Amino acid sequence: MKVLEVSGKASGGMGTHVRLLCQLLVDASVEVTLAQPETNTSIARTDIPEVPLAISSRPSRSDQKTILQLKELAAGFDAVQAHGMRAGALSVLALRKIPRATRPRLVVTLHNQVSGFGSTRLIGGYLLGVICKNADVVLGVSPDLVDEAKRRGARSVELALIAAQKAPGTDKDRDTILNDLRIDTSLCFVTIARLAPQKGLDILIKAAQQMQLSNYTWLIAGDGPLREELESAALGTAIRFLGRWQEIGELLKIADAVVSTSIWEGQPVALQEALRAGCPVVATNVGGTSAVTGEAALLVAPTPDALAEALDGIGQDADLRVTLHEAALKRAQELPTPEQMLAQVLVALQG
Repeated sequence: MKVLEVSGKASGGMGTHVRLLCQLLVDASVEVTLAQPETNTSIARTDIPEVPLAISSRPSRSDQKTILQLKELAAGFDAVQAHGMRAGALSVLALRKIPRATRPRLVVTLHNQVSGFGSTRLIGGYLLGVICKNADVVLGVSPDLVDEAKRRGARSVELALIAAQKAPGTDKDRDTILNDLRIDTSLCFVTIARLAPQKGLDILIKAAQQMQLSNYTWLIAGDGPLREELESAALGTAIRFLGRWQEIGELLKIADAVVSTSIWEGQPVALQEALRAGCPVVATNVGGTSAVTGEAALLVAPTPDALAEALDGIGQDADLRVTLHEAALKRAQELPTPEQMLAQVLVALQG
């Protein structure tokens, strides 16, 4: 089987998912080509050809050229899987130009909500409708996306299985890592997130400003367009910005809690990694977060008050941290595996 994987602009969990899926498909003897913007992270595997494809975050003059390029690329493939709303809609328009008898099957994975206001939201809703009425299968990364696709007439829609591999371990012990990071507080909270509006880091900072807990450090690993603004807002708090951080396993090893403050999520990879590492988790109860954590986390409303109260509680209660640690390890055994994710996608691609 020959599959064209098409990705829109991707960072964080979506990009990680696409790269892992491509590798799993190739390892299952599927011939895969990945078409994605040049700004996306490369797979760096010689057995997976990559084609640069201009897919911007919003409609642009280059879209017609992209549609024609996709039409030419898709010819001869058995199936196309598009990731993201823009990639999905452009793939629909490209495949319409191919005669039905030779048209590849189309699977679209929705990774985000329709967002924005006014015309932006209207355009997003229109694109989602185009996808749902034309894709052979729609996979949504959260229950609310699945429900919305059903409302918009998707003929076949499922909750996508999103797998995360265990974060690479480290030979360093906890004390060494703390010393390397110059952390001398009794507690350490960790947030792994792109510094972008969806991640709700303004909620995080406001929560830190009103917490009663003392003697803790809150590490934020990640980079993004809001870094300067967030660093300025966090002055005077116990928050430290690490920037882009490769050794995630080290951070999970020292985390007394991993904290997610997103205003929406699909099935967050960072929380899956935290659960596999046995970290206590505190997270805002949004999107598909609860589908990942089950009952193995403190889930709170996406407000500074709720987050501050939860962190004050977990910081003061060592027994609660132990309970959440045990629950995390148990929940990790229930999370989707890469093999299950691959099986679902193969069924969708083959029909």
